Amino acid sequence: MGTIRGNSRFGLFLHTGIVALAYYTGAKIGLAYAVVGGAISLVWPSSGIALVALLALGFRVAPGIAIGSFLANVSGGVPVAVAAAIGTGSMVGALTAAIVLSRATRFQITLDRINDVLAFIGVAAVMSTAVSALVGTTALLGGGLVPVTQYVAAFVKWWLGDMMGVLVVAPPLFSFLTYSNPVRSAEQAIEACGLIIATFWVSYLVFGAPQLAGHGYYPAALAIFPFIIWAALRFQHLGTSIATLIVSIVAIWGTTHGTGPFAAESPVDSLVRWCTFANVVAVTGLLLVAARAQEQRVYRLLQTAHIELERRVQERTEDLEKANNELKEEMARRRLLEGELIQIGDQQQRLIGRELHDGLGQQLTSLGLYCTALNQKLQTQDHPAAADAATVVGLVKQASLTTRRIAHGLDPVAMEYGGLAAALHGLADTTHTLNGVDCTLRIAPDVDLLDPLMQINLYRAAQEAVNNALKYCHGHRIWIDLERAGGLQTLSISDDGVGIGQEEMERASGLGLHNLRHRASLLGGSCTVTRNDLGGTTVAISYPLPEGAGHAREIR
Repeated sequence: MGTIRGNSRFGLFLHTGIVALAYYTGAKIGLAYAVVGGAISLVWPSSGIALVALLALGFRVAPGIAIGSFLANVSGGVPVAVAAAIGTGSMVGALTAAIVLSRATRFQITLDRINDVLAFIGVAAVMSTAVSALVGTTALLGGGLVPVTQYVAAFVKWWLGDMMGVLVVAPPLFSFLTYSNPVRSAEQAIEACGLIIATFWVSYLVFGAPQLAGHGYYPAALAIFPFIIWAALRFQHLGTSIATLIVSIVAIWGTTHGTGPFAAESPVDSLVRWCTFANVVAVTGLLLVAARAQEQRVYRLLQTAHIELERRVQERTEDLEKANNELKEEMARRRLLEGELIQIGDQQQRLIGRELHDGLGQQLTSLGLYCTALNQKLQTQDHPAAADAATVVGLVKQASLTTRRIAHGLDPVAMEYGGLAAALHGLADTTHTLNGVDCTLRIAPDVDLLDPLMQINLYRAAQEAVNNALKYCHGHRIWIDLERAGGLQTLSISDDGVGIGQEEMERASGLGLHNLRHRASLLGGSCTVTRNDLGGTTVAISYPLPEGAGHAREIR
């Protein structure tokens, strides 16, 4: 613990000594341009050095400011008591700025936020320098170095000098402490060299060449601003600080030698004009750099938000695609299951049809033959029951025909051999034979006959629609049409009966509309019920052809 404390004390002593030496050096440079009482200078880099030292090394090195100021003023002939008061004022002013900036405004020495620049200007360059100027000028007044009549003018000059030191010297020191190389390519290095040369050359022409810039021609100084703007927009704080230093050094040299737009008969007036101009240049550069940095920061935030948005959109799109694929797979599985159920149901219907045909049908046939023989026997014997026997024979034949019709409807044998076309032919013939209704089948030559499962669906739909026409429409003719138009095929069943509308069809529970629509959905199509030109009803099932379907197959 003792060693650690010893090292800490030595480090503090070393840092305090470095601050005192740096402040002393800057003060000696400033006192070379002293304008009042041997202690007031319009060139005071030490105020910027003091602020940077406190923010970088901590408040404990503040005594170094007072020591450096005291030694510099004493060495310049200022009385000891006055020099001590001036040193105390310089320390208090710098401490005020450092404390307010670090604790009240959350100041960052990068100066890349407009709030930081405004706080730096208002607190460090204006408020704290006013404190040190007030203490120092009052000390000079008390020591008899400044008359009462010159007190206000002396205060303003002290204040301007300290303000110039903060605005011109502190920013480049901040840039070196938070070094970020703005030159990232050979092209930028060439551009930086061109900026430095151009800034120096124009500064010399404005402030150092009397033949080009006459006394009092203030607009000539405006030629400096394009280069400050160039440095701020392209090379951030480091470039702006270097450009401002170049302009300040050349301007000080020219103004003190009586050249440039700020040169006047009185050296003091010349330095006051130059100091005001230097402060304006420094503030302009700082605000431009902060605005540019804030713009870049907002752009990066927007770019990051854009990338994040694109990422989320891509993730959401992938999720939607995944959900869509899962839904398609589920739909495919459901269609496959429905197809299997339809096949099972059709197989059960065919099994029932065969049982009716081979079982009950054969028994009814045998019964019919027996009843016919019995009828003939009774007629031979002139038995009174012969007429009743004939009636029984007719009823048995009618039951046999009904059984065969039901069996053929449940088990369309023709589909196994001739496909959908043969089954529809059979349906038309059966309708005409058993019901006495003229039923016409028309199949266009360019239709595609689909896979067996879809053919079964179409046949059952046609069967359902024909049965509905026979039951409810009371017509004399029925048309079964299968045609193709573009990528769609349509199976339609029309009649010339009394007709039935869409609303009546939906209200009718026995017409099997839901069954027709369901079969149409299995084909990927739709079912419509309309009134036709003959006054009857047309039931149409339209469905798309599968991709790769061939053209017309021969219908036999």
